[in-house]
This record gives sequence, C-alpha cells and structure tokens, in this order.
Amino acid sequence: KEVNANAADSNCLAARLIGRASSPSQAAQRSETFAQLEEALGRMDPLDREVLALRHFEELSNTETAELLGIQTAAASKRYVRALARLKEILESIPGFLP
Repeated sequence: KEVNANAADSNCLAARLIGRASSPSQAAQRSETFAQLEEALGRMDPLDREVLALRHFEELSNTETAELLGIQTAAASKRYVRALARLKEILESIPGFLP
C-alpha cells in the first residue's frame, strides 16, 4: 500500500478525525474541536502519530506498519496501544473535550 507522506501531521490527523460539519454552529464547534485535537496530537511523539495514521487512515496491519517503520511487529503493536492511551490521556486533560 502507498502511504501518504504527511499522514501523521497533526493538522492532517485532526482534520480526518473531526470530519465535516454543515451548520454555522456545527462549523464553529468543529473549528474549536479541531484546534484542541491538533494541539493534543502535536503533544504526541511523531512516531506515535505515524503509527496511529498508518493503522487508522492507511488501514495497515501491525506487520505492515512495522515493516514500513523499520521496527519489530511487537514493537509496532505496543506503540499503537500506547499511542491510543496517550492520545486519550491528553484529550481527557482538555476541559470538556471528553465526557
């Protein structure tokens, strides 16, 4: 599979996670959420962002992700789990972001 070179960019990840909103109030909320999410992703290790992008948006397996990043499959799997936990931890620290 071909991988987008900018897939792990905070801005790109935030945009893909937020999706699209149509009404003015939805657009305003989306803009605020986007900024918060972009900041959270920017606080993550670049390799963690890359693992999340490859697994979620490029839909690569742990093995494919590991091969692409030049790491062991077990390391890619552990990195993925830790990246998800870290993102959740960061998002929980943003008042009102997660319930």
